[in-house]
Amino acid sequence: MAPLNDLQTAFLASLPTFDSTNTSFHAASCHCGAIQYTVTLSPPLPLQKVGSCNCTICTKNGYLLLYPRRQDVVIHQGEEALKSHSFGQKQLLHRFCGACGSSVWHDPRLKTLGEEMPDLLGLNVRMLKGVKLEELDIVAFDGYGNYPFIGDSAHLQEVTTP
Repeated sequence: MAPLNDLQTAFLASLPTFDSTNTSFHAASCHCGAIQYTVTLSPPLPLQKVGSCNCTICTKNGYLLLYPRRQDVVIHQGEEALKSHSFGQKQLLHRFCGACGSSVWHDPRLKTLGEEMPDLLGLNVRMLKGVKLEELDIVAFDGYGNYPFIGDSAHLQEVTTP
């Protein structure tokens, strides 16, 4: 495994420790309801820092991200409706509903970087039912500046108007 860079180390250090006595439980779905799942968060959602990344894919997909453990996300319906997209270095696997296009989560596949890495999902908080965004602690992350391969928009086609 390649050594972690400073940004990766800081990210991992910022993750909260799971405490089973201090959790909140949330139902979630894509827009059309084809994908239904639940997530247990620790600490509870009001105490979580929600990431708002400015890279091209997070901006275009409207991601506001939490990072629960994979084992705390339970798919109840529609796993077969999940489609995938990856680009750049192909580390992140973006998962979305094949019917309505909702960006549900991304899978950072951290275990591929080493067994000691946590097994997390980058969950789009916008899919949680009943969440009021104005009540969340949203923190900005400069993915565009810190990860040039994510921020690079060279892969996007320029639209010309007649």
